[in-house]
Order: sequence, then C-alpha cells, then structure tokens
Amino acid sequence: MTEREPIYDDPSHHDRGAYAWGRHHPDRTALISDVTGETVTFGQLRRRANSIANRMRSLGITAGDVVASWQNNSVEQWEFFTGALQLGVLVVPISTHLTGAEAEYILRDSGAKLLVASGDLSGNIESTGAIPADMRFVEGAAVDGWRSFSELRDSGDVEDPEDRLSGSFMYYTSGTTGRPKGVRRSLPRISPEVAAAGAGFFLAKFGVRDPGVAMLFSPGYHAAPGAYTWNALNQGFTLVILERFDAEHVLRSIPKYGVTLINAVPTHIHRMLAVPQEIRAGLDLSSLSHVLVAGSKFAPQLKAHAIEYFGPVVWESFAATEGFVCCASPQEALERPGTVGRPDPESIRIVDEDGAIAPVGVSGTIHFKSLGGAFDYHNDSEKTAKSVGADGFITCGDLGYLDDGGYLYIQDRRVDLIITGGVNVYPAEVEQALAEHPAVDDVAVVGVPDAEWGQNVVAAIQLNSGYTAADSLAEELRDFCKERLAGPKVPRRIVFESVLPRMATGKMRRNEVRDELVKRSAVSADSAS
Repeated sequence: MTEREPIYDDPSHHDRGAYAWGRHHPDRTALISDVTGETVTFGQLRRRANSIANRMRSLGITAGDVVASWQNNSVEQWEFFTGALQLGVLVVPISTHLTGAEAEYILRDSGAKLLVASGDLSGNIESTGAIPADMRFVEGAAVDGWRSFSELRDSGDVEDPEDRLSGSFMYYTSGTTGRPKGVRRSLPRISPEVAAAGAGFFLAKFGVRDPGVAMLFSPGYHAAPGAYTWNALNQGFTLVILERFDAEHVLRSIPKYGVTLINAVPTHIHRMLAVPQEIRAGLDLSSLSHVLVAGSKFAPQLKAHAIEYFGPVVWESFAATEGFVCCASPQEALERPGTVGRPDPESIRIVDEDGAIAPVGVSGTIHFKSLGGAFDYHNDSEKTAKSVGADGFITCGDLGYLDDGGYLYIQDRRVDLIITGGVNVYPAEVEQALAEHPAVDDVAVVGVPDAEWGQNVVAAIQLNSGYTAADSLAEELRDFCKERLAGPKVPRRIVFESVLPRMATGKMRRNEVRDELVKRSAVSADSAS
C-alpha cells in the first residue's frame, strides 16, 4: 500500500479557526439561535464537533468520503459542519426547498455515505435506499427509520480526533439548465487550522480585521452565505442564526445582538429599505461595520440608497458556486457606479462571440480564474470541459465588460439575454429601471418568442401595497422606462403578478416566469386564431 503524504501543518496557524477558539477562548459565544435562544460557546462547539467527528469515524467515515446535510438554519447544522470538516470529507449541503426525489438525486449523485436532516424534512425522502438506515440522523423528536442527531453529537469522544484533516463543502449548482451538478474541489492534505487561516485572508478583502457578531438569515445550505458564515466562524465571530429572512425582524435583530457583519442579496437590501421609514428611523444600526452583498446584480441606485441608510459599510462581490472573483468597496461603488470591483488582471478575460479578447468597454462573456482553486463538476466531465479551459479559466455564462481602469461590470447571464429585432437587451438593466418606480416591489424581465421580432421584452411586476393593477399603471410604467431606456429595451408588455417566484436565497426563478408568460402568449394566440 502506498504511504499517504503527510498532513501539512504550520505551527504559526495553530491558533486559527473555530477549533482553536474552542481551545484558547472556550467561554466566548460561538452560536446563538434566534428561534430557541440557545447559546453555544466555542468550548462547547469544539467538544460537540469532536464528538461528531469521532462518532463518524467509528461508523466508517474516512477522509475523501462524502456526507450530506439536509438541514434548516439551526445550531445543529453548524455543529455538524464543524465536526465533519475536520475529517477530510466533502460535505454536501442540500437545499431544504427540494422535494424528496430531488434531494435523493443529489444523495445518489454525490455518493454520500451519511445524512443529517431536520426533523420536518425526514419524511420527504421517498426511498430510503440512498442512505442506509444506520447512517441517517435526524434533529429533534424521534423519527422511525432514523437515528437521533444527539447520538451523533453526544456519544463520541470529545477529544480531538487523530490525524485531523481539513474537509470542504461540495455545493450543488442550482440546475436552472438541467440537473444540478456538484462543484467538487480537490482536498489538499492540510490541517483544519491551516485551512482556517484562509478565513482571515478572505474576509480581509472586505476590510474585515477583527471578530465580531455575524448574522445568518439566508439559507446556510447555499454557497455564498455558507462560505461567508464558515469563514466568519473560523475568524472567531459569534454567529446569530435566524430561521429565515424577514426584513423588519432582521433590522430589529441587528441592535438586539450587536451585529457587525451581515451577508445579503440585493433583494434582501431592497426589502429592508422598504420597511416603513418610521420603523427604520428608530433603529440604531451603528454596530454594523460590514454589509456584504452578492448573488445577483446590485443596481447602482439601490446600492447608493443602501450606503445612504447603512452608511459606508456596503460591499459588493462577484462570485459563483465555482469561485470568488472580486469585490467593490463602498468608496469604489460611489466613484464607479455599477462596478463589482477590480479583479486581478491576470485572472480575468472578456471574450467576444468570436472567441477573441474583447476591447475595453466592449461586452462579452466573463472568464475568470477562481480564487477558490481548481474544481470539476462531479460526475460530469463534459460540463467541466465546456466551462473550464485547459488554462484554468472558468465561465458561468455571465456577460460583462472591463473599463479602462480594469474594473468589472456585470450585465446579465447569457442564458437570460433577450434579442429583439437583432438588438441585445439585458433584463437586469430593464429591471433596474423599473425598480426605481414607487409602485414596483419586485420585477422579472424575460424574453417571449415573437414571430416578427424574434423575442419581445415582457416585464412581470409585483406591486407594492397601495397600488392596483390596471392598464393605466402599465402604461405609466412603460412611459417611466422610455425616459430611462432606449426604445428596444422598453417592455412591449407589462403583466402584474401577486407574487413573483424567488428561491429562498433571493434569486429570481426566471425560468418559471418565462415559461408561464410563454404559455399565456400561446393561449392568447390560440384564442385569437
């Protein structure tokens, strides 16, 4: 048998990470549940994580294996992550909004050997064949066919496992163009403390220097909030865990817990700023030092409003499940409206339709080298080959351009691009214009097939309270767009919806909107013929 290369360890990193905080600052609060009020110190977290790791080892889990989490935001979720990620395993967080069949597909595709699930989800697994009964653990009350999570957390040795080895998350992409795929990174043989040292490096990009209080209100299973949260915990932050996002509750929780760091998507920001002024004015948010925003295009006007309200603490980053690219400080956002930051010039390319490097200011497909390191799509070499070049540059299909200072601007995703009468229309640009109208609470712009124009620009709008859907309002909104957009970008049609479909992460389910509007167009055409 070939001898494995030794685990890389650096004594200078021994005091890094959540595990080290548990050894050296055991009384510092690590986790707070906003739902139950439970608090867990770093000392308790270390002991529970060790118990989980040692118990998993006794069940046969070894370095290189895959384990899965199908959990709501909870203390138990982060205890499990912290325990598993010192065993050199890949942890697959599964969206709690998937059906049992969808979750089971990920379990089978990933090759997961062990699963921890929230109690309300355990009954959704349609077949138990994906994970053996003795490797399924459930939070809370007893469930037939499942072992209790407390058995995993409370019955193992609480001392550090032998041969500790850093693991990694394997997030599955959202699968908007097909089955979701796991983004699998190689696992270097390094200690958890060496890996945790990267937390400080990553957060320092946003000017985060000292540990404070972070708040999680986005789903912990999602790549962006999951990564930010894990990095913050390893930096010694206290993590306040909210069950879900509610704009007013989030704002009230910031002064309640003295929160210094939050991670949000633009939709969260929009909804927090829509909380009545009389409520917002009475809240002291001065503890906030960093509001980190990612996940979708952040309209310059919305960002300016956010900076005005929260102060010069709002940062935007451009990243994907496949990796981090760059970020823009509050100052850069005001000086260069619309930029997502200045990436390393050696790690960014804008490629035109002919495959050539696009000139400054000219739009093309964004290709980047991930700061997160090399990866492949699990069980999909074809997708890996299409997305990852031989030189390591990656594309997720996003469109954008670089200015003369090397700053990056995002326009949209190639799959969402609308071509009407030969003119390219970026839905995000139209959505930004409409979002400035006081009647608009939420908006999705899509292309609907048209025999003459190829596609028509159609806007689906969710109205703010106090406004009523009417033809006159639709015309007012079109006139509003005409003042701000070129003719081809003005929606040919505006429809009003009671609620627009968004994922729990805040991302618009644009395919659902598009499919519904295409279906309605077909019905209208049949009725007219």
